[in-house]
Amino acid sequence: MWAEAIFSKDDLEEVTGQLFPLRIHIGAGGNVLLTDRRDLAFLPDVGLRMTITAEIHWPVLGVHVPVSVRSATLEIRPEIVERPGGGTLTFKLHLYDVDVSMLPDFVDRGIVDLVNRELEAKHVELSWGFTKTLSHVFNLPEALASAGGLDLRAGSGRVKITGDALALAVSFGARVQPRGAPRPRVSEPPLAVPRPSPQRDARGLTRRRSPAGLAVLGGLAMVAGAVLALVSRGRRERTFLQQLRALS
Repeated sequence: MWAEAIFSKDDLEEVTGQLFPLRIHIGAGGNVLLTDRRDLAFLPDVGLRMTITAEIHWPVLGVHVPVSVRSATLEIRPEIVERPGGGTLTFKLHLYDVDVSMLPDFVDRGIVDLVNRELEAKHVELSWGFTKTLSHVFNLPEALASAGGLDLRAGSGRVKITGDALALAVSFGARVQPRGAPRPRVSEPPLAVPRPSPQRDARGLTRRRSPAGLAVLGGLAMVAGAVLALVSRGRRERTFLQQLRALS
């Protein structure tokens, strides 16, 4: 079972517009202030790209006053990383096309490379552990004497960038817990969930679109649980089925 969320260019224009100006701490006592976001573009299979201005302040490099960069390109690359705790969506930042001609003579131009190394290291912090966030046990009504809960677990994920949208698809596994059974601990291994086969390409992620965000996933799970409860009242056989829907 897969669930999908799609963010259009308009969605991301609004989100990034609220995010900027953006200040990022780097190194020891340094920071980069990104402002004047414009010209947002989608790079298929790569990420987002926008033109910005930047202000760099990093005393450890001997630069005790902010260094202004009038024009630079910021690239944001979303990636799925598998970690011990489950799938994680990370965002890697990179500055390029920096107008170094505007940098003061006393500033080593290698500062851009140093800043990029710091920004790229931030992907560890700029991440979302969606496996943990989207996994939940939903309690079923007391009227169901034999079924106590619906255990919905998120598994692997795929992210896809096209020319006009960003899509995230997450696989889910589900099982019914007998009434009275102990709730699973967070440390327990997740349910076996479908993983994308070698033939499944992420290009299919954006064939259907919806402006809804990831919060919809929880609502879908609750609706599925309610449907399961109704079916269980009329017969012993219980099924759980939900279609993929289309995707910060």
